[in-house]
Amino acid sequence: MEITIKKIGPLPNATIILDGLTVIAGENDTGKSTIGKVIFSIIKANNMATANQHCQFMNTMVNLVFDSQISSQGEVSIQDKDIPLCSVDFSQHQCVRFDCCQPESSHFFRESVFIQTPLVWDLVDFFDTVLRLKQNQEMTQNIVSSSIKYPYIFWDIYLKITNIPVDKDSQTNDLVKNIRQIIQGSFEQRDKRIVFQRQNESILLMNVATGIKYFGLLQKLAENHKLKPDHLLIIDEPENHLHPEWQLLLAELIVNLVKQHKVYVIINSHSPYMIEALKVYSDRSIKEQTHFYFNKLTPEGVEVKEVTDDLSFLFETLSLPFQKLEQTVLGIS
Repeated sequence: MEITIKKIGPLPNATIILDGLTVIAGENDTGKSTIGKVIFSIIKANNMATANQHCQFMNTMVNLVFDSQISSQGEVSIQDKDIPLCSVDFSQHQCVRFDCCQPESSHFFRESVFIQTPLVWDLVDFFDTVLRLKQNQEMTQNIVSSSIKYPYIFWDIYLKITNIPVDKDSQTNDLVKNIRQIIQGSFEQRDKRIVFQRQNESILLMNVATGIKYFGLLQKLAENHKLKPDHLLIIDEPENHLHPEWQLLLAELIVNLVKQHKVYVIINSHSPYMIEALKVYSDRSIKEQTHFYFNKLTPEGVEVKEVTDDLSFLFETLSLPFQKLEQTVLGIS
Protein backbone atom coordinates (compact mmCIF):
# COMPACT_ATOMS: atom_id res chain seq x y z
CA MET A 1 0.00 0.00 0.00
CA GLU A 2 1.41 3.39 -1.03
CA ILE A 3 0.46 6.53 0.88
CA THR A 4 1.31 9.99 -0.49
CA ILE A 5 0.96 13.12 1.64
CA LYS A 6 1.34 16.59 0.11
CA LYS A 7 1.52 19.97 1.86
CA ILE A 8 0.34 18.82 5.26
CA GLY A 9 2.15 20.09 8.35
CA PRO A 10 5.90 20.23 7.66
CA LEU A 11 5.62 17.70 4.81
CA PRO A 12 5.77 19.19 1.29
CA ASN A 13 5.67 15.78 -0.39
CA ALA A 14 6.04 12.42 1.35
CA THR A 15 5.42 8.89 0.10
CA ILE A 16 5.63 5.79 2.30
CA ILE A 17 4.97 2.12 1.66
CA LEU A 18 2.90 0.20 4.19
CA ASP A 19 3.19 -3.54 3.51
CA GLY A 20 3.44 -4.72 7.11
CA LEU A 21 5.97 -2.78 9.17
CA THR A 22 6.92 0.82 8.40
CA VAL A 23 9.56 2.52 10.53
CA ILE A 24 9.96 6.31 10.38
CA ALA A 25 13.00 7.89 12.02
CA GLY A 26 14.21 11.45 12.24
CA GLU A 27 14.76 14.44 14.46
CA ASN A 28 11.98 16.18 16.36
CA ASP A 29 9.56 18.37 14.39
CA THR A 30 10.11 16.56 11.08
CA GLY A 31 6.57 15.27 10.59
CA LYS A 32 6.90 11.74 11.97
CA SER A 33 3.80 12.02 14.13
CA THR A 34 1.96 13.97 11.42
CA ILE A 35 2.12 10.98 9.07
CA GLY A 36 0.57 8.70 11.67
CA LYS A 37 -2.13 11.20 12.67
CA VAL A 38 -3.18 11.82 9.06
CA ILE A 39 -3.53 8.12 8.29
CA PHE A 40 -5.29 7.46 11.62
CA SER A 41 -7.80 10.25 10.92
CA ILE A 42 -8.56 9.08 7.38
CA ILE A 43 -9.17 5.51 8.52
CA LYS A 44 -11.47 6.64 11.33
CA ALA A 45 -13.43 8.97 9.03
CA ASN A 46 -13.74 6.33 6.31
CA ASN A 47 -14.97 3.65 8.69
CA MET A 48 -17.50 5.90 10.45
CA ALA A 49 -18.98 7.55 7.38
CA THR A 50 -21.87 6.39 5.27
CA ALA A 51 -22.62 7.58 1.75
CA ASN A 52 -21.78 11.24 1.10
CA GLN A 53 -20.67 11.83 4.70
CA HIS A 54 -16.93 11.30 4.35
CA CYS A 55 -15.98 14.99 4.25
CA GLN A 56 -18.16 15.70 7.27
CA PHE A 57 -16.52 12.96 9.33
CA MET A 58 -13.05 13.89 8.08
CA ASN A 59 -13.61 17.47 9.24
CA THR A 60 -14.65 16.12 12.63
CA MET A 61 -11.37 14.21 12.82
CA VAL A 62 -9.40 17.29 11.70
CA ASN A 63 -10.98 19.18 14.58
CA LEU A 64 -10.36 16.43 17.14
CA VAL A 65 -6.85 15.34 16.10
CA PHE A 66 -5.36 18.51 14.58
CA ASP A 67 -7.37 21.15 16.45
CA SER A 68 -8.70 22.31 13.05
CA GLN A 69 -5.25 23.10 11.67
CA ILE A 70 -4.15 20.53 9.10
CA SER A 71 -3.42 22.19 5.75
CA SER A 72 -4.24 25.33 3.78
CA GLN A 73 -3.98 23.39 0.51
CA GLY A 74 -2.97 19.73 0.82
CA GLU A 75 -3.90 16.24 -0.26
CA VAL A 76 -3.51 12.60 0.67
CA SER A 77 -3.82 9.64 -1.68
CA ILE A 78 -3.73 5.93 -0.89
CA GLN A 79 -3.37 3.19 -3.44
CA ASP A 80 -2.62 -0.53 -3.45
CA LYS A 81 -0.80 -2.10 -6.41
CA ASP A 82 -1.65 0.96 -8.53
CA ILE A 83 -5.34 0.64 -7.62
CA PRO A 84 -6.68 3.88 -6.02
CA LEU A 85 -8.25 3.30 -2.61
CA CYS A 86 -8.73 6.75 -1.17
CA SER A 87 -8.10 10.39 -2.09
CA VAL A 88 -8.59 13.37 0.23
CA ASP A 89 -8.16 17.08 -0.51
CA PHE A 90 -7.91 19.90 2.03
CA SER A 91 -8.39 23.64 1.61
CA GLN A 92 -8.21 26.25 4.38
CA HIS A 93 -7.93 23.44 6.95
CA GLN A 94 -11.15 21.79 5.80
CA CYS A 95 -11.74 18.57 3.89
CA VAL A 96 -13.23 19.55 0.53
CA ARG A 97 -13.07 16.15 -1.19
CA PHE A 98 -12.98 12.60 0.15
CA ASP A 99 -13.23 9.89 -2.50
CA CYS A 100 -13.19 6.21 -1.65
CA CYS A 101 -12.63 4.11 -4.74
CA GLN A 102 -14.00 0.97 -3.14
CA PRO A 103 -17.37 -0.56 -2.18
CA GLU A 104 -18.88 1.08 0.88
CA SER A 105 -18.97 -2.29 2.65
CA SER A 106 -15.22 -2.62 2.27
CA HIS A 107 -12.59 -0.71 4.27
CA PHE A 108 -8.91 -0.73 3.46
CA PHE A 109 -8.24 -0.94 7.22
CA ARG A 110 -10.87 -2.27 9.57
CA GLU A 111 -9.54 -0.26 12.51
CA SER A 112 -6.71 2.04 13.52
CA VAL A 113 -5.03 2.40 16.91
CA PHE A 114 -2.68 5.26 17.84
CA ILE A 115 -0.46 4.77 20.90
CA GLN A 116 0.96 8.16 21.79
CA THR A 117 1.78 7.58 25.44
CA PRO A 118 1.06 4.96 28.14
CA LEU A 119 0.06 7.81 30.45
CA VAL A 120 -3.49 7.34 29.14
CA TRP A 121 -3.76 4.82 32.00
CA ASP A 122 -3.51 7.78 34.40
CA LEU A 123 -6.60 9.31 32.76
CA VAL A 124 -8.87 6.26 33.05
CA ASP A 125 -10.79 7.66 36.04
CA PHE A 126 -11.16 11.02 34.28
CA PHE A 127 -12.48 9.39 31.11
CA ASP A 128 -14.85 7.22 33.16
CA THR A 129 -16.37 10.48 34.42
CA VAL A 130 -16.54 11.92 30.91
CA LEU A 131 -18.25 8.76 29.65
CA ARG A 132 -20.87 8.90 32.41
CA LEU A 133 -21.47 12.56 31.59
CA LYS A 134 -21.98 11.74 27.91
CA GLN A 135 -24.36 8.90 28.75
CA ASN A 136 -26.34 11.15 31.10
CA GLN A 137 -26.68 13.81 28.40
CA GLU A 138 -27.97 11.19 25.96
CA MET A 139 -30.52 9.80 28.42
CA THR A 140 -31.81 13.22 29.44
CA GLN A 141 -31.66 14.49 25.83
CA ASN A 142 -29.52 17.34 27.05
CA ILE A 143 -28.70 19.39 23.97
CA VAL A 144 -25.96 21.33 25.78
CA SER A 145 -22.76 19.48 25.03
CA SER A 146 -20.00 19.06 27.57
CA SER A 147 -17.39 21.82 27.57
CA ILE A 148 -14.65 19.45 28.76
CA LYS A 149 -11.81 19.27 26.25
CA TYR A 150 -9.44 16.32 26.06
CA PRO A 151 -7.08 14.75 23.49
CA TYR A 152 -9.18 12.59 21.17
CA ILE A 153 -6.35 10.09 20.60
CA PHE A 154 -6.30 9.43 24.36
CA TRP A 155 -10.08 9.04 24.40
CA ASP A 156 -10.02 6.62 21.46
CA ILE A 157 -7.50 4.31 23.08
CA TYR A 158 -9.28 4.57 26.43
CA LEU A 159 -12.41 3.15 24.79
CA LYS A 160 -10.36 0.39 23.19
CA ILE A 161 -8.72 -0.78 26.42
CA THR A 162 -11.82 -0.55 28.63
CA ASN A 163 -14.59 -1.92 26.39
CA ILE A 164 -14.34 -5.64 27.03
CA PRO A 165 -15.91 -7.84 24.30
CA VAL A 166 -18.21 -10.70 25.25
CA ASP A 167 -16.35 -13.34 23.28
CA LYS A 168 -12.70 -14.30 23.68
CA ASP A 169 -10.18 -14.17 20.85
CA SER A 170 -8.06 -17.31 21.03
CA GLN A 171 -5.85 -16.09 18.19
CA THR A 172 -4.21 -13.53 20.48
CA ASN A 173 -3.68 -15.87 23.46
CA ASP A 174 0.00 -16.34 22.67
CA LEU A 175 0.49 -12.58 22.32
CA VAL A 176 -1.17 -11.85 25.67
CA LYS A 177 0.80 -14.63 27.35
CA ASN A 178 4.05 -13.21 25.99
CA ILE A 179 3.25 -9.73 27.30
CA ARG A 180 2.34 -11.08 30.73
CA GLN A 181 5.68 -12.88 30.90
CA ILE A 182 7.55 -9.69 30.03
CA ILE A 183 5.85 -7.56 32.71
CA GLN A 184 5.44 -10.44 35.20
CA GLY A 185 1.77 -9.70 35.66
CA SER A 186 -1.30 -8.42 33.86
CA PHE A 187 -3.83 -5.59 33.80
CA GLU A 188 -7.13 -6.83 35.24
CA GLN A 189 -10.57 -5.52 36.23
CA ARG A 190 -11.00 -5.52 40.02
CA ASP A 191 -14.03 -3.93 41.74
CA LYS A 192 -14.85 -1.81 38.68
CA ARG A 193 -11.26 -0.54 38.52
CA ILE A 194 -8.33 -1.62 36.39
CA VAL A 195 -5.29 -2.66 38.39
CA PHE A 196 -1.96 -4.29 37.67
CA GLN A 197 -2.13 -7.79 39.09
CA ARG A 198 1.23 -9.33 40.04
CA GLN A 199 0.86 -12.68 41.78
CA ASN A 200 -1.49 -11.98 44.72
CA GLU A 201 -0.93 -8.24 44.77
CA SER A 202 -3.24 -5.70 43.10
CA ILE A 203 -1.32 -2.50 42.31
CA LEU A 204 -3.20 0.73 41.57
CA LEU A 205 -2.45 2.27 38.17
CA MET A 206 -0.84 5.38 39.67
CA ASN A 207 1.78 3.14 41.28
CA VAL A 208 2.66 1.14 38.16
CA ALA A 209 5.91 1.84 36.28
CA THR A 210 5.46 3.62 32.94
CA GLY A 211 7.22 0.87 30.96
CA ILE A 212 4.82 -1.73 32.37
CA LYS A 213 1.91 0.51 31.41
CA TYR A 214 3.17 0.54 27.83
CA PHE A 215 3.05 -3.23 27.52
CA GLY A 216 -0.23 -3.16 29.42
CA LEU A 217 -1.79 -1.14 26.60
CA LEU A 218 -0.81 -3.84 24.13
CA GLN A 219 -2.14 -6.54 26.44
CA LYS A 220 -5.57 -4.95 26.73
CA LEU A 221 -5.71 -4.08 23.02
CA ALA A 222 -5.00 -7.71 22.16
CA GLU A 223 -7.57 -9.02 24.65
CA ASN A 224 -10.21 -6.59 23.36
CA HIS A 225 -9.81 -7.61 19.70
CA LYS A 226 -8.05 -4.39 18.61
CA LEU A 227 -4.92 -6.07 17.23
CA LYS A 228 -6.31 -8.19 14.42
CA PRO A 229 -5.64 -8.75 10.69
CA ASP A 230 -6.13 -5.59 8.61
CA HIS A 231 -5.89 -3.37 11.69
CA LEU A 232 -3.32 -0.57 11.71
CA LEU A 233 -1.29 0.05 14.87
CA ILE A 234 0.54 3.40 15.02
CA ILE A 235 3.19 3.75 17.74
CA ASP A 236 4.71 7.14 18.48
CA GLU A 237 8.25 7.17 19.95
CA PRO A 238 7.88 4.30 22.46
CA GLU A 239 11.51 4.67 23.56
CA ASN A 240 10.50 7.70 25.63
CA HIS A 241 9.10 5.30 28.23
CA LEU A 242 11.20 2.14 27.86
CA HIS A 243 14.58 0.95 29.07
CA PRO A 244 16.80 -0.17 26.13
CA GLU A 245 16.30 -3.83 27.07
CA TRP A 246 12.53 -3.43 26.90
CA GLN A 247 12.88 -1.56 23.62
CA LEU A 248 14.33 -4.76 22.18
CA LEU A 249 11.47 -6.81 23.63
CA LEU A 250 8.93 -4.40 22.15
CA ALA A 251 10.64 -4.56 18.75
CA GLU A 252 10.41 -8.34 18.75
CA LEU A 253 6.76 -8.15 19.80
CA ILE A 254 5.97 -5.71 16.97
CA VAL A 255 7.55 -7.95 14.35
CA ASN A 256 5.52 -10.86 15.73
CA LEU A 257 2.34 -8.76 15.42
CA VAL A 258 3.06 -8.28 11.73
CA LYS A 259 4.17 -11.85 11.02
CA GLN A 260 1.78 -13.93 13.12
CA HIS A 261 -1.25 -11.66 13.55
CA LYS A 262 -1.17 -9.78 10.22
CA VAL A 263 -1.39 -6.40 11.94
CA TYR A 264 -0.01 -3.43 10.00
CA VAL A 265 2.33 -1.26 12.07
CA ILE A 266 3.76 2.24 11.69
CA ILE A 267 6.32 3.13 14.33
CA ASN A 268 8.05 6.50 14.77
CA SER A 269 11.37 6.49 16.59
CA HIS A 270 14.66 8.28 17.09
CA SER A 271 16.17 5.53 19.24
CA PRO A 272 19.11 3.60 17.70
CA TYR A 273 18.27 0.68 20.03
CA MET A 274 14.70 0.44 18.80
CA ILE A 275 15.50 0.92 15.12
CA GLU A 276 18.38 -1.57 15.12
CA ALA A 277 16.22 -4.14 16.93
CA LEU A 278 13.39 -3.68 14.42
CA LYS A 279 15.91 -4.17 11.61
CA VAL A 280 17.37 -7.35 13.12
CA TYR A 281 14.05 -8.99 13.94
CA SER A 282 12.31 -7.97 10.72
CA ASP A 283 15.19 -9.29 8.59
CA ARG A 284 14.59 -12.75 10.06
CA SER A 285 10.96 -13.09 9.03
CA ILE A 286 9.28 -10.08 7.38
CA LYS A 287 12.11 -8.43 5.46
CA GLU A 288 10.04 -7.99 2.29
CA GLN A 289 7.21 -6.40 4.27
CA THR A 290 9.40 -3.87 6.10
CA HIS A 291 10.29 -0.33 5.04
CA PHE A 292 12.51 2.21 6.81
CA TYR A 293 12.31 5.97 6.26
CA PHE A 294 14.28 8.95 7.50
CA ASN A 295 12.73 12.41 7.81
CA LYS A 296 15.35 15.05 7.05
CA LEU A 297 14.90 18.79 7.44
CA THR A 298 15.91 20.70 4.28
CA PRO A 299 15.53 24.36 3.19
CA GLU A 300 12.48 23.29 1.14
CA GLY A 301 10.88 21.50 4.09
CA VAL A 302 11.03 17.93 5.35
CA GLU A 303 12.27 15.26 2.95
CA VAL A 304 11.01 11.74 3.66
CA LYS A 305 13.61 9.38 2.23
CA GLU A 306 13.41 5.60 2.11
CA VAL A 307 16.57 4.05 3.56
CA THR A 308 15.48 0.40 3.75
CA ASP A 309 18.47 -0.92 1.82
CA ASP A 310 21.05 1.07 3.76
CA LEU A 311 20.48 2.38 7.29
CA SER A 312 24.01 3.77 7.67
CA PHE A 313 22.92 7.37 6.98
CA LEU A 314 20.12 7.01 9.50
CA PHE A 315 22.43 5.76 12.26
CA GLU A 316 25.12 8.32 11.42
CA THR A 317 22.61 11.13 11.80
CA LEU A 318 21.18 9.77 15.05
CA SER A 319 24.71 9.41 16.47
CA LEU A 320 25.67 13.06 15.84
CA PRO A 321 24.73 14.15 19.40
CA PHE A 322 27.12 11.52 20.80
CA GLN A 323 29.87 12.81 18.52
CA LYS A 324 29.28 16.37 19.71
CA LEU A 325 29.41 15.19 23.31
CA GLU A 326 32.67 13.35 22.65
CA GLN A 327 34.14 16.50 21.09
CA THR A 328 33.13 18.43 24.20
CA VAL A 329 34.84 15.86 26.42
CA LEU A 330 38.01 16.08 24.32
CA GLY A 331 37.87 19.87 24.24
CA ILE A 332 37.39 20.03 20.48
CA SER A 333 35.23 22.93 19.32
